[in-house]
Amino acid sequence: MLSMPSVEGGHVAAWVGIGGAGLGPGGTDEWLQVGLASFDTPDARLYYELALPGQSPRFFELARGILPGFVVRVAVLELPYAPDSWVVVTPKGIAGPFYLPRSHNRWEPVATAESWARGGKLCNRYSYRFQNLEIAEKHGSWRPLRHSISLQDPGWKVRRSSDGSFNAGSDG
Repeated sequence: MLSMPSVEGGHVAAWVGIGGAGLGPGGTDEWLQVGLASFDTPDARLYYELALPGQSPRFFELARGILPGFVVRVAVLELPYAPDSWVVVTPKGIAGPFYLPRSHNRWEPVATAESWARGGKLCNRYSYRFQNLEIAEKHGSWRPLRHSISLQDPGWKVRRSSDGSFNAGSDG
């Protein structure tokens, strides 16, 4: 988090994860993500969120009071000996494993920042930096996550750096 968020309603968040809306079996929602979120106060909460097929997503708060400039290293990893089984790794420890049916070799990793507000009319502001993004390979090796697609809405920007990092936030 580069600066204090301003949340008029809803939330802002920055996270890494896998899955998404409609990506589970039979078009169900299925995902696992971990990152920072801010709601009614400008500080951030370290969290992970799990959406299983046919169930409402569940939000798990791990820590609160995170301020700008504090670096938080997180990961979502598939267990090498158990396809479709995933864990969340944070400074607070490891959560899981979580069984995500039919996820093995099907989903691309995601690193994103978002603003959500009821009715879509409120102006939430945020500024996050993503750096040292890597994908776990077989046999314990890692490779840098390369940017392939960037979706942007008016008023929100993604600024890439030559080292593979990027900043995401509002114009204002």
